[in-house]
Amino acid sequence: MSRDRDSGRSSRLRAVLGGFLFFYLGFIVLVILANVLWLGRPGAGGGPSPWTFLWSRPDLRAGLWSSIRLSLVASTITSCLAIVLAVPSAYALSRFRFRGAAVIDTIIDLPIVVPPLLAGVALLIFFRQFPVGRFIEQHIVPVVYTRTGIVVAQFFVASAFSIRAVKAAFDGVNPRFEMVARSLGDGPFRAFRRVALPLARNGIVAGFVMTWARAMGEFGPIMMLAGATPGKTDVLSVSAFLNMSSGHVEASIAIVVLMIGLAAGALIVFKKLGGKGYLW
Repeated sequence: MSRDRDSGRSSRLRAVLGGFLFFYLGFIVLVILANVLWLGRPGAGGGPSPWTFLWSRPDLRAGLWSSIRLSLVASTITSCLAIVLAVPSAYALSRFRFRGAAVIDTIIDLPIVVPPLLAGVALLIFFRQFPVGRFIEQHIVPVVYTRTGIVVAQFFVASAFSIRAVKAAFDGVNPRFEMVARSLGDGPFRAFRRVALPLARNGIVAGFVMTWARAMGEFGPIMMLAGATPGKTDVLSVSAFLNMSSGHVEASIAIVVLMIGLAAGALIVFKKLGGKGYLW
């Protein structure tokens, strides 16, 4: 009897907790479904669907393709730069113990938790008011209101995600493997290159994928630093805002559905590769 009671209580607890889980799951699915179905619904008075209307407008179609190309290029450049920074940085955080580690961790995490719009304001002040930023802007490469600013804005936020994901990959590699390599004559750099990097390869690739997805979805910092100039700095997220502001709801919702699909694909790849590090 006691065992039956425990089994019944366990079932009730599972049902209650599962109810909360599936409530939120259903909410997300319904929101996504609403956007997909909206694109295919018949227009007012039996007119063309929003999706058909979008593709019948050459100007909207051309603008959408331009934003897709710009987003893909900028996000790929950002992810490559971020992963080059993340691999040594994450390895240092994973393997070395030093004073101020908690402070360093906090600073690295700041771009993740600071509101994106404020991160953009901070970058704008740096490049327009701070001597180092002004020197870069005037003598090395223009950043503010340029396509370079898109990459800089994405890099500022996405690199923190990249470091966290890659650190989780290195944390999953047993340091004893590197110690064995060193005992057999490898130096620290050779052990890092021949042992740690290959074993953490999947996690590093997963970190690249998530960094790319995060860069694709960036909006606030890009708006503030690079601006929202159609045909120049309108990546997908900015294009969605501009289209919604100008009444082209069809193009905006199409971008929303596209970016949800890209994000879902990136998450699937991340999980397939065994990616970890869900600070975000």
